[in-house]
Amino acid sequence: MSDVSAAFDKVITSRMVAKLEARGAPEYVRRILSSWLRARYAEVVVGGSRSTKMLLQNMVFQGTVWGPMLWNVFYGDASKAIRKKSFTEIVFADDLNAFKRYDSKVETDTILKEMEACQNELHEWGKANQVTFDAKKESQHILSRKRPYGSSFKLLGVQFDCKLLMIDTVFELVKDCRWKLNAVLRTKRFNNGLQLMTLYKAQLLSYIEYRTAAIYHACQHSLDALERVQGRLLEAVGMTEVEALTVCRLAPLSARRDMALLGLIHRTVLGRGPSHFATFFRPDHNARKDHGARHRLQLAEQATGHVRDFMFPGSRPAVYLKHSMFGLISVYNRLPATVVENAGCVSSFQSALQTMLADQATSGVANWAQTFSPRVPWHRHPLTIACEKGGQG
Repeated sequence: MSDVSAAFDKVITSRMVAKLEARGAPEYVRRILSSWLRARYAEVVVGGSRSTKMLLQNMVFQGTVWGPMLWNVFYGDASKAIRKKSFTEIVFADDLNAFKRYDSKVETDTILKEMEACQNELHEWGKANQVTFDAKKESQHILSRKRPYGSSFKLLGVQFDCKLLMIDTVFELVKDCRWKLNAVLRTKRFNNGLQLMTLYKAQLLSYIEYRTAAIYHACQHSLDALERVQGRLLEAVGMTEVEALTVCRLAPLSARRDMALLGLIHRTVLGRGPSHFATFFRPDHNARKDHGARHRLQLAEQATGHVRDFMFPGSRPAVYLKHSMFGLISVYNRLPATVVENAGCVSSFQSALQTMLADQATSGVANWAQTFSPRVPWHRHPLTIACEKGGQG
């Protein structure tokens, strides 16, 4: 993992123009951009007082429309240094993360040497382009259940441990949510129950669900601690989970996580969103030809096959894969045809799921909150019970 120091302030104009030419930018465009990137003076004006003039040169001016685009052009060929060492890059603004999959039998020292070689190659590119990487923000990690290496790291605002257990992340989230919920409940004498629910949705719910995809596969014990946060709110406003769902359209957090990631799967089925998800959620053409009572958009149930080999070569099927988004493939395949086939967008699909969940809750199904959960055995799964009732009807 690496991060450029003062990224926008270290773009050599002459090299920027040369890279634009190499990418096929017309000469008149290069002249315009070269003129726009020329050295200029800047001042800070506060209350009519001006600061000392500052010289701005060899930089992509921040806050401008062209700035991000030009930075991407300048930084784009850094990926060649990564690929040269057989790593794959993931770039987000000035963050560059390189990864490579290894067989579990490869020694840790071998992996570390190859990571160091990749890092050195990237630094060589940086020297040629007068780009420096922040040593304090560079780190090396091996993600493994058996032989992890390195400390926890933050990626897009979420803390990951090298075993990907996500336990610490969930408990840190629970800790933050407790004091946030306390702040909401302090307004109880000024707000009724519905108003408190609205405050909770506005102030806490988005904060919790930002991490949904990252913590979905975490162990049930840690996720139960998160469930108790919303349970405490319902207790304070005097509502049951069924009332919260039917009156306020607030499903239990576990069900909301299930529906959120089922929505991601459905978006992939519709051919929308990031294309790499299609690698994991592939159509089962044989099942689609003979779908029987199921819907026509069946997916290959590969939680113990292709996906395991893709992510963890040589490993045995693991519970955490079943509890992950890959386990939701089986749930998606068992959804009613009316829910899946009639939903032309994610919004209508998730609305149908919410309606189905509410029907389960008001029908008195014992564990209705787990209607879309991959963690419940199929012989007593609420979705199986619902299908059986539908068949009898």
